[in-house]
Amino acid sequence: MSNITIELAFQASPQNGASSAVVDAIGRQIVSNLMRQNQRITPVYDGTRGGSLYQWLVETAQAAQPLLPLATLALTVAQLLNEVRKLKRETDRSAGSPPVVVVVSYSDHARVLPPDSDQALLEQLLSETLPDPIEPASLRIEVQVGAPSPPTLPWK
Repeated sequence: MSNITIELAFQASPQNGASSAVVDAIGRQIVSNLMRQNQRITPVYDGTRGGSLYQWLVETAQAAQPLLPLATLALTVAQLLNEVRKLKRETDRSAGSPPVVVVVSYSDHARVLPPDSDQALLEQLLSETLPDPIEPASLRIEVQVGAPSPPTLPWK
């Protein structure tokens, strides 16, 4: 067994992004929930404001090769999406929840993952755009947080 590091970033959405406080709170909550499931995630200080950067250590069966199998990536991202879904269910009960999108970038290709369907996630990740195995240095998982919807006005 060997460990491979995946870069995990929480950032404001490029269009109508949430405040840095909201992004940081969502990032901390998702990371805390993943760590409770024995995931090894450590914060990384990158010197910027308005986002959170982490290193996610993922265990692989390939001891001699520092590459990440595509199936392992799919399972790892599915865990992250599950936490995003849980967060959405919890915040939907309260006032408007911010939209959260997970983007997997590899080299110069980026994929926005469907948050509601594991089947759609696996279909996208197993498509021809990502190689198998994956070079971890070229991989980045980004969680983009948008601004919450404004409350509906009672007179409309």
